[in-house]
Amino acid sequence: MIKNVDEILETAKRVEESSYNFYMNAQKIVSLPYLKDQLKELAEMEIDHRKKIEDLIEKGPEVVAKSIVIERIQDMKLSDYLMPSHIDSKANYQDILITAMKREDLTHQFYQNLLKGAKNDDLRKILEYLSIEELKHKNKLQFLYDDIVYEEN
Repeated sequence: MIKNVDEILETAKRVEESSYNFYMNAQKIVSLPYLKDQLKELAEMEIDHRKKIEDLIEKGPEVVAKSIVIERIQDMKLSDYLMPSHIDSKANYQDILITAMKREDLTHQFYQNLLKGAKNDDLRKILEYLSIEELKHKNKLQFLYDDIVYEEN
């Protein structure tokens, strides 16, 4: 169980690194250039999140929170109605997108759960920001799914 802010941030950093690795590996599977580019962009965003978390560890929540602007975003919830998928050498675009959406949703929920227990206002702001960023990724993937998978059907 996570006990303090340092453990929260180290765990969050590992989550972002895992997401980065997922997107880098997914790029190797897909052949559609547009999807490959989108996965690369998502991987780069995960690097940005990790850097924010590293800044937070180094500088502290009060410094980092000042530079953050919280946006409001609506979850499209498309992936809520899709069955979980998996990635292997036989995975298709649909499998990759569903898996990515589910991962982003889990990461969003991870930050939401941390947010519930955070007492420090600056840390709360940062966790809310990270949560919203994951929701943006999920929505981006849902739009890709709509464009690519529904286009094929």
